[in-house]
Amino acid sequence: MNDTRSLSIVGVGAGLGMLALAAATSSRAVQRLDDTVERGVGPRRPRLARAARIGTLPGEPYAHWPLGATVAGVVLLQRGGPARRAFVPMAGASLGAILTHHSVKAVYRRARPRHAVLRGKTEPAYPSGHTADSTAVLATGAYLLVREGIAEPLVVAPVVAVVALTVGASRVALGWHWMSDVVGGWLTGVAVASACAIAYERLR
Repeated sequence: MNDTRSLSIVGVGAGLGMLALAAATSSRAVQRLDDTVERGVGPRRPRLARAARIGTLPGEPYAHWPLGATVAGVVLLQRGGPARRAFVPMAGASLGAILTHHSVKAVYRRARPRHAVLRGKTEPAYPSGHTADSTAVLATGAYLLVREGIAEPLVVAPVVAVVALTVGASRVALGWHWMSDVVGGWLTGVAVASACAIAYERLR
């Protein structure tokens, strides 16, 4: 868990994967896959909307900021030590994900699905910000809790996976993003979380 070289490999791999997918979103092959998913989800959207609106909440700024602060607080209350070793990685997860996905959107400027455009969502689509933000904060928080001996990997890993997958799926179900936007969001979150985990290791 504390191998910063492994964390670097994971982070760089996820970052390169995110950029490669960003470039691929302009291809017909990726768009066909996205269109297929959208055609399958579209008719079911009214039935999925209520659950999807709940599932997307962890990706909202008013949710992932308090989550990060809570994890940092728990670490300090349970283990003590310098506050920066907990707050810097958790703040970095939120800010890093936000800055990264906005930077990528500014370059690639991918159009949103028709459902989103018709409802006034004109911000570039790739990658999904909600997915990136929640994945980064959840994964970083889980790393800190495990490294501090506060939580077991077999407990937190499934929780992080389920919540991150739910947030991503909700963005497609609501019609705000293509499926590949969500995959890009997961990759972005993993890349940012890896960097934040390295920062934690160096601040311990």
